[in-house]
Amino acid sequence: MIQLSKEILARYCTAHPEGLLSLIRPVLVHRQKLYERYCRKKTPYELMNGTGKIEPFEYYIVKMAQGYLAGKAPSYRVNGKKKYTKAFTDTIERIRRYNDDGATFSDLMHDYLTTAAAYLYTYENEDNEIVYTRFDPRQTAAIFDYSVPANLIAVARVWTEDGDTNGEILEIITGTERVRWQNGKRTVEEELHWGDVPCAAAEEPDGIAIFEPALSSIGTYEQMVTNLASMTQYNDNAKLLLVGYTIPEDAYTVDENGQTVANPKRTEYETKLYKAKVLEVGPDGDIRWLLKDVDYSGMLDVLKQRHENITMLTGVPNMTDEAFSSADNASALGYKLYALDQYSSCADRLFRKMYLRLWEIIVNRLNLRGASFDFRDIDVIMQRNLPTDRDKSIDRAVKMKNSGLFADETCVAESQVEVDPADERKKLEEQEAAEYERMKARSAEAVTDDDGA
Repeated sequence: MIQLSKEILARYCTAHPEGLLSLIRPVLVHRQKLYERYCRKKTPYELMNGTGKIEPFEYYIVKMAQGYLAGKAPSYRVNGKKKYTKAFTDTIERIRRYNDDGATFSDLMHDYLTTAAAYLYTYENEDNEIVYTRFDPRQTAAIFDYSVPANLIAVARVWTEDGDTNGEILEIITGTERVRWQNGKRTVEEELHWGDVPCAAAEEPDGIAIFEPALSSIGTYEQMVTNLASMTQYNDNAKLLLVGYTIPEDAYTVDENGQTVANPKRTEYETKLYKAKVLEVGPDGDIRWLLKDVDYSGMLDVLKQRHENITMLTGVPNMTDEAFSSADNASALGYKLYALDQYSSCADRLFRKMYLRLWEIIVNRLNLRGASFDFRDIDVIMQRNLPTDRDKSIDRAVKMKNSGLFADETCVAESQVEVDPADERKKLEEQEAAEYERMKARSAEAVTDDDGA
């Protein structure tokens, strides 16, 4: 976390931003290193294993956790006791759909898992639609004040545009302005009228990516895999040991300059020897390959232990584990995912706080247009992307509905059917209304027939 007083921040915005750059650069360098460790390449066009033999655990860990945490976008529930509940719910849904909330949340979670930080920026486009989009955490840092709890007072971005020889660009976004510095000159200035910094941040308190605690075990695992490959390669190129067999040519000879060099005739003879189908040696002779004895079983046991250490330190389960693949009920599956759930609970709190701030910014903007919503009426619900038994989920939802203790939307959500509860309720109401109109029409026809008779 970068902390500054508002007075110092204002000074950086108006003159001499080098001090702010000195605070931001170490953070961005660390995140870039984490990202390179995750993808194992410095440019998008390199092969992941182009620099050597690797086991990309970091990639696997991030993708598994991302799917589990962000496979389903957060859902929103508005306090049902307010008069504007339906209007507020419809407004939230319209903004979410416009911004493709599911894709944005997945990108944010990917940023958080790989670099331990994620950022959202909010603006209003030319069509007066409210847009929120991610900032790259390898270019972005949040700045907080010294209050308790610390408040976000600015977001700074640093990047270099392709082909630009004027140096890197520093952009500072505060609650009142958006300014840019390049090559020591203030180049762009824009007034902001959001009433707050139009950004939201989720930063892991210790700056630790999900795979970072296991880097030592991952390095050891990779070294052992490399050693195994080297020993196997040695045996692939094993030397032929001859006992009691004489090669007629000397290994070395002297050239016309008096230099000792390899004898080409010897090399030619050895090549023929390798290709020969039959070799004859004397009574006490022997021919065999000179091999290195490798205890593969012991090495594999150590590799398995290292794999378990990686699983323990990151919380991401080993999908090839027989105990995981045989988890045929919710209790067994929950036990295997317990460690990942502990990590997820911490991430949930950060992202719930981030999204509440996002909706506070958006609601303030809506209220400036004439609305009277309160962002504190929004309940942000984080969801898990879990394999489920659909039949059991539906049975459980039906029992919840029949008990009369739960709302219809809660029951639909519990069923794990991929539908929007609010939309489904609306469709059901329309269906019931249409059925009611048909029944009225039939009743009217029946009365007319009776009168005619």
